[in-house]
Amino acid sequence: MNTHADVIIVGAGPVGLLTAVALAQEKISVLVLEADAVISNAPRAAVYFPSTLAVLDELGMLEDVAAQSVKGISFATRVPEFNFISEIRHEVMRGITYDYQLHCGQDEIAKIAMRHAEALGVEVRFNNKVTDLQQSPSGVTLTVETPEGSSDLRGSWVIGADGARSTVRRLLGQTFDGHTWENRFVATNVYCDFTKHGYCPANIIADPLDAGVVMAIDKKGLWRVTYQEDASFPAETHRDRIPGRYANILPPGEPYEIVSSNPYTIHQRAASSFRVGRTFLAGDSAHATNPLGGLGLTGGIWDGMILADLIAAVMRNEAKDEVFDRWAAERRRVFWEVASAGASENKRMVEEKDLAKRKIDMENMRATAENPELSRLMMLYPFRLIGDVIRPDSRWADADPTGRIGLDFSERRSQFL
Repeated sequence: MNTHADVIIVGAGPVGLLTAVALAQEKISVLVLEADAVISNAPRAAVYFPSTLAVLDELGMLEDVAAQSVKGISFATRVPEFNFISEIRHEVMRGITYDYQLHCGQDEIAKIAMRHAEALGVEVRFNNKVTDLQQSPSGVTLTVETPEGSSDLRGSWVIGADGARSTVRRLLGQTFDGHTWENRFVATNVYCDFTKHGYCPANIIADPLDAGVVMAIDKKGLWRVTYQEDASFPAETHRDRIPGRYANILPPGEPYEIVSSNPYTIHQRAASSFRVGRTFLAGDSAHATNPLGGLGLTGGIWDGMILADLIAAVMRNEAKDEVFDRWAAERRRVFWEVASAGASENKRMVEEKDLAKRKIDMENMRATAENPELSRLMMLYPFRLIGDVIRPDSRWADADPTGRIGLDFSERRSQFL
């Protein structure tokens, strides 16, 4: 069993495994460690925008993911109190980027990424819990607990992609700055025919009590319903409250089957630094945001894609390792100024209690849906998560049709959210 790799990635979620694929395609040896026994199937992210489809396409995974996904050609914002529905269609992006989005559980993305990674020689080890991390100028040593006992593994670089409760972040002594919301989200996977009640494959519900999302996530009739609830309720009894919440979403007597559910605390937080020596933080290990707008995983994937490109460049002596400091600073800026700012505004809108503000929001939604330019600006927003630490000769250089920097629509966007 190998005890050394060029890069050791801690965490076998979508960010860690997609990053492993990108690194392996650069002929870099990669070892992925996962503390759990299997890839987690807890309901989490489920929608992948064109900015993520660009990654899947470049890595050669888009066809496989599409085969497991629902293809979304529009998304709707619904305000039940006023019987209001606005729908934006992806066709406005035709000729600019992908004119659709894909829906599937993030565990499906991870499983597909693992297959591609292993085909490239990446080793993925489950039941490997990191307990210690020591760095030197030439590499990183991880102590790992396994069912067979403890062992030390050495990598030239380590990427912590082990989630919001990151062990790697803790071992690096990094704080997780920001705040935690007073409510939680409950994500449920459910079999139910939402289409007969007028739902399109992707829906945001704006309501002071029942704010959330309803979306199709596979071709067999599985849907994701995520709603907010007061965090003062015990998380362990969340399933007892599901029928009451579904009663506000579905007509009386409508049958449904809950497959899985997951309550989770929601944050707007980022690590004090995304780089310490030869160790990096990516995805939820580096930053955590509420999921409204799908900006958390999207940003995390781009953390890994850009980092993989830079590690390859440094290992080939095409760049100095100072570029990692630029990467760390830029990814943190992108989180606070783009992902967190956008997700926080989305959360405000869907949970807004002030009647006058809610009416303004509805008018802005209507105006956006009716104006193709405004629709395009809204749909282009996730491309801002790519940021500006991409080498001109990188394979990611043309991934963003907006040009990545100098996006003057950021302020304009806030006028119609």
